[in-house]
This record gives sequence, C-alpha cells and structure tokens, in this order.
Amino acid sequence: MQEALQFSDQPATVRHARINAVDGERFGVVSATGHRYWLKPALGCLLQPAVGDCVLITLSGDQGYILAVLERSHAQDCELRLPGDVSLNLPQGALTIKARDGLALESGAALSIAAQSSSVQLGQTDVHVERLSLAGVRCDSHWQTVNEHAERLSQHVSLHNVQYDDSRRHVKGHEEVRAGSLRQRIEGDWSVRGETLDLFADIAVAIDAQRIKLG
Repeated sequence: MQEALQFSDQPATVRHARINAVDGERFGVVSATGHRYWLKPALGCLLQPAVGDCVLITLSGDQGYILAVLERSHAQDCELRLPGDVSLNLPQGALTIKARDGLALESGAALSIAAQSSSVQLGQTDVHVERLSLAGVRCDSHWQTVNEHAERLSQHVSLHNVQYDDSRRHVKGHEEVRAGSLRQRIEGDWSVRGETLDLFADIAVAIDAQRIKLG
C-alpha cells in the first residue's frame, strides 16, 4: 500500500472508507474514491476498528482520524478501547447492564464496590478465595441445609446461645471441655456409657435422688 504523502489542504472533510490493513495503532483505509491513508482512531472512536469495517474518517491538512465504525463486514467480537483512566458519571438516573449470554469482569489488581445497599439473586455460585475477611454490625443467615468442611475451626464469642430441636455429635478422637462452671438440666433421661468412668472432686460429690442404684 502506498501511503499518501499529504492529505488534502482543503478544510476538514468527512467521508466513508474501508479498512484493509492494520499496523499497530494505525489502520490502512481506502476511501470511496480509491485514495489510501494510514489513520489512527480518534479519541471519541470507542469501538476498536477491524479489517473490513466501513468507517467514517475525517481529513484536514496533514492530519486524519477514524471517527466511528459504521458497519462490520462480518460478525465478530467488538472491543471498546480507551487509552487511560475512565470515569462514568450519571448525575441523575440509573445504569442498567443486560447481557444475554453472561458477564465477565476482570479488574486486575483490585476491585472496589461502594453502595448504601445491594441485592444479589443467583441460581448457583462458586467463590474461591485465598483469604476472606468479613466485618460488620449484624449478620443474619437463613438456610435449609448447611454443609461445612474445615481442617481447623477457631471461634471466639462473648456470648453463645444455641437452640436445637435435635442434636447429634460424633467425635472420632479426643474431646475436652474447660469451663468456669457447668450446669446441665435434662427433662428426660441422661445416660453415660464408657469403658471407664472417673469422677474427681476437690471438695465434695453429691448425689440426690429417690433411688440410687450402683452395680
């Protein structure tokens, strides 16, 4: 392709052209009159041009730009490219994004979200993190079924209240409980069974019942 040495000296003109080559950030275009130019997309041309696109170009003196992509020769992925930081500001109204086949977000080093309230509805979700920290004033959780698997679990609670309809706990190894005081109240039966049973008290042991059976 022979690059035009100089564009038209007339005031800025706008015309249609077809992209037929790419060289880095420049695109080779052929105008409707057959003239060939190497042009860069204008800052306002958000849609990244591709070979075969019909584009709107402007020429003025020795400068020229691709203003917009008018038509694609065939279906392909579209790319919106911006050179630096971008801020989307809506002084009024709301922003809605709809994607039929999904939405992928890649933020690189960090992702920050700030909102007074949020609502998320998902059919199924998988989250994988190396480390997770949560902090807040109150947390309410309601589930039909909860399954947890952890190699180690540490909890520090000032006050712990638990209510169960039924509870079953199986400890394969050793279990140890340390408490300043311990009180158990059982409305029905209480039974303890083991190979050996040791009861130690520094001061006294009291058993109070209408009948006591040993042996």
